[in-house]
Amino acid sequence: MTKLVGILNVTPDSFAEAAPSADAALAIERAATLIADGADVLDVGAESTRPGAVALDADQEWARLAPCLAKIVEHAHNAGVAVSVDTRHAATAARALGAGVDWINAVDGVSDAMAAVVAPSPCRLVVMHAVSVPVVRGQTLPPDIDVIAHLRAYFADRLDALERAGIARERVILDPGVGFGTTPRQALTILHAWPDLAALGCPMFIGHSRKSFQTLFTDAPAAERDDVTLALSGMLFTSGLDFLRVHDVARHAALRSALKG
Repeated sequence: MTKLVGILNVTPDSFAEAAPSADAALAIERAATLIADGADVLDVGAESTRPGAVALDADQEWARLAPCLAKIVEHAHNAGVAVSVDTRHAATAARALGAGVDWINAVDGVSDAMAAVVAPSPCRLVVMHAVSVPVVRGQTLPPDIDVIAHLRAYFADRLDALERAGIARERVILDPGVGFGTTPRQALTILHAWPDLAALGCPMFIGHSRKSFQTLFTDAPAAERDDVTLALSGMLFTSGLDFLRVHDVARHAALRSALKG
């Protein structure tokens, strides 16, 4: 059964939320809601990766996480829910692991420094493909590329490098990075053909929730794209995806239950 990864942004500039906030108390409250709604994993992020976002250094990122992360981990673990931290900074990952998180979601494909931090720990590692982080609008893979073949080669190379760094393949989860330098057509190809990447032997993780390629189907602003997100999620549920990263956990949990029944 597909596991739901609830998006928990601790940032004032998230692309897809009507009222984003870096307030610690609100983040802890939001974590409790996501857990109650049925999240299997909480993915906590403090640096926006949207187009035009201001990049943070590790200290700035940690200043947003430090007031709330330990309490989020406590609440989640008490409920049997795992916690992931979404970061490209090795120093942030080290601090997050010290706070008890279970996953590192490495949005830049795992730097050598990140691999060195993760290797001695028992945590799971999400390896994401991205053309740029934060996203640079208009900077994408060539439109005529075979995107699945490209991703398969990229991940095979990363898996070999991680094994050399001491991170076993069994710990790795692969994220093709929908929207991180993919054209709308490439995003749809990934949603349809992701099982071809699962042949690499790792669980697959997709985050398509509210992303800009959905303007192929709706002119609604990002925060109002949950209906389109859910329609695409139904396909991902029925095709057996391992992990689905979403904003609206409650409606996804209801859909997952209905499809299972």
